[in-house]
Amino acid sequence: MKFSQITFANIKTQIESFLRAEYKKSNVTFSPASPFGMILTVLEELFQLSFVYQKRSLDQFDLSNPKSLNEKIIKSSAIVAGHIPYRAISATGTLRFRLKVSTNITTDIPGGKITIADKTALRNITNGLEYYIDLGGSDNISFQASNGLEFQVNIIQGKYTTAQLTGDGRINQSYTINAPGGKSIENFNVKVTLNGQVLSIKKHLYEMLPNEPACVVRTSYTGTGIDVIFGNNGYGIIPPVASIIEVFYTESDGDSGSLFTRKVNDFRVIGDILDGFGQTLNVSNVFDIFTATNIDFGANSESISFTKNILPLTTTNFVLALPEQYAYTIKKLGVFSHVNAYFTNGVINIIATPNIKRFKNRNQNYFNVSLQAFQLNNTEKKKIESYLKAGGNIQLSQKFRIVSPKLSYYVMNVYYISYADSVDEVVNQQIYDVISEYFLNLTRLDRLPKSDIIEKILEIPDIDSVDIDFISKNTEDYHREFTIQQNNLNQNLFNNPNTVNTVLQPAGYEPNRVIGLDPVLGDILFESNELPILRGGWYDRNGVFYNDGIDLPGANTVNLYKQGTTQRKTIIGV
Repeated sequence: MKFSQITFANIKTQIESFLRAEYKKSNVTFSPASPFGMILTVLEELFQLSFVYQKRSLDQFDLSNPKSLNEKIIKSSAIVAGHIPYRAISATGTLRFRLKVSTNITTDIPGGKITIADKTALRNITNGLEYYIDLGGSDNISFQASNGLEFQVNIIQGKYTTAQLTGDGRINQSYTINAPGGKSIENFNVKVTLNGQVLSIKKHLYEMLPNEPACVVRTSYTGTGIDVIFGNNGYGIIPPVASIIEVFYTESDGDSGSLFTRKVNDFRVIGDILDGFGQTLNVSNVFDIFTATNIDFGANSESISFTKNILPLTTTNFVLALPEQYAYTIKKLGVFSHVNAYFTNGVINIIATPNIKRFKNRNQNYFNVSLQAFQLNNTEKKKIESYLKAGGNIQLSQKFRIVSPKLSYYVMNVYYISYADSVDEVVNQQIYDVISEYFLNLTRLDRLPKSDIIEKILEIPDIDSVDIDFISKNTEDYHREFTIQQNNLNQNLFNNPNTVNTVLQPAGYEPNRVIGLDPVLGDILFESNELPILRGGWYDRNGVFYNDGIDLPGANTVNLYKQGTTQRKTIIGV
């Protein structure tokens, strides 16, 4: 064989020629079904597979490749770059306990006293997940039983767990703890003690002072567990041989732990709440349990796609400074469907809209969900603020505020041609579903192109052609206001005989003005503090009223106009 001919194809051809010659010497015809032919075929396939494996092995290290989504490599690269991926975040909320009217304090609550320990376990009946009571650092809290007794407690979703480790006296000891069953160790609620002493938790080894009772806790390379790292006396302390290290953490279910219904007695106490004599009290017999605030802001571990996208912005000293960084940090929670951030007078304004899908039940859609679902209440704003501050990465000189978006109202007209063999009711419902899904997952920040929605509607098998247009409430309000002024002027002229044939225009009126729409393309345009929504309940300039709903008599939030049908057989290839 010549070295210039060493390619697999040439080698295979030469081997086949050699085998044919050898088989011919024995008066046998060589073919791929021959023993050596089959061996050669297998070798060829193994060679090809090895190249495929090598290519994939190399591709997974190329983070610029959109298809490279190897979790371990991406998270390892992020940690090396200084970005610690977020783990799951537990949903939090408040429960209210109210003594039942039928309760006999003397017989049902012996000792007339109720004591609740910190981290008392609860279970939600609806989703079957565990929660626990958080007393904010207190070991327990007691209440004197009396008629009409009510009290509130904060709860955190997850199972409160302890891992016990033993120090070995070496420098920079490290321990990895993983949660079982696909759960994640909660991102914030972690406490570490050494021989009973609570340690400060740092983000980096070099943040610890000499012999400081502290340790580093960060996300492990699995993305759901944690690494606990100790110092070397120069930075932090060294746990002595046989010392007792305890790690207290929460096994979180992330997004699954959020609850948006406030059912009475939807929680069952599975831990021990004690009466005045220290005996376990049957809480369900003496108390009604109410959900005082939504149990929300549960989020899954940071997604691989987000970790990969954040890498170019990551440094070893990652600080929230730019509006885009604030928006990314909040968006990755998965709790919000629309997030934007922008500068105004030196302050970063953060606009966030809760994920509407979480606030609607099975019988609701985008068009009938409450408008309150698009707004943040004070509790939600405080949770976002606490979440940002808990990260410890806010630039000290930077101010921010969390605001609800300004809602801009639109109605939509859809003009379509369907295929002749389709059913109108089915087609209409599919169009409504497509529009609802698009606006529930709105990701646009300044322009909502008509082409986005047209493309989605055209994916419906029974639709042949479609066009849409929007009507802006702001535009109609502007013209309607000046129309009323014009009518008043005309009435005054009519009542004044000295102004015959006089025509007056309201001052400042622009007849062709369009607000919130591209005057040429018809796309929805909105500012950083706005959120465009499809909603009726208002009049246009001509006095036409748009119902706040769909498929109702008259004009609606979405109006469907069938323009004809097409025979499928007239289309080439169908």
